Amino acid sequence: MRQGIVIFIGVLLLSWSTIVQSAEKADYPVLLAQNRDRLEETAAQVGNYPDALAAIAIGRASLKKAEQAYDKGQKWMGLGSLKPEAEQEVRHNLEMVDLAVTLAVSRAAKGKNTEDAAAVEKQLELVKNRVKLLDERKQGEDKLRKELQKSEAIAKELASVKESHGTVSGQLEQVRAENKKLQEQLAVLTAEKGALAQELEKFKQVVAAPPAPASPVPAPLPPAAPQPAAVPVGSP
Repeated sequence: MRQGIVIFIGVLLLSWSTIVQSAEKADYPVLLAQNRDRLEETAAQVGNYPDALAAIAIGRASLKKAEQAYDKGQKWMGLGSLKPEAEQEVRHNLEMVDLAVTLAVSRAAKGKNTEDAAAVEKQLELVKNRVKLLDERKQGEDKLRKELQKSEAIAKELASVKESHGTVSGQLEQVRAENKKLQEQLAVLTAEKGALAQELEKFKQVVAAPPAPASPVPAPLPPAAPQPAAVPVGSP
């Protein structure tokens, strides 16, 4: 986008240079109309960025001054060219219109870049939160695995004791029930982890995607004459 703005500004400067060089033989009403059209086309493209709109307002005020200077500076009965002082004022205000257009485009680009940066920052914050949640789920999973390992060890020990002592069968069944419950919890946690890992990958892809290019500003007219949430954890 920045490269497009630079190119657009270069075209604007080249166009104005051509207008100034040909001012001696230019039709001032045509030049005024061209600058008015270019200013309004730019205003329609720069969006609602306050700084850009302020530059557009300056351009409109300068254009109005140029029109007034032209109306007041015509020689007797509108015959012949403008009075020298009037022609100088018209040229000066047309230069101000050109600078205002360039400034509006630059400020709009800056506003768009600021919005893009804020959107990326928001996405990064979401990714950080998902990573933190994933770490918490992993810690919970590790804790359940250790408890499951202990439960399995106790179950094996009680099974061995049951062969010589039948009085512990009730305890063995209780441990087995706890073991089954822990296995079910581990399966749920593993499924949550997998879903959370998939969501994290999607967020990474969103952050890595480049911002959509801004709508280009139309080129200037040539001169007439011269953007539960507690999500599951991944597989172990």
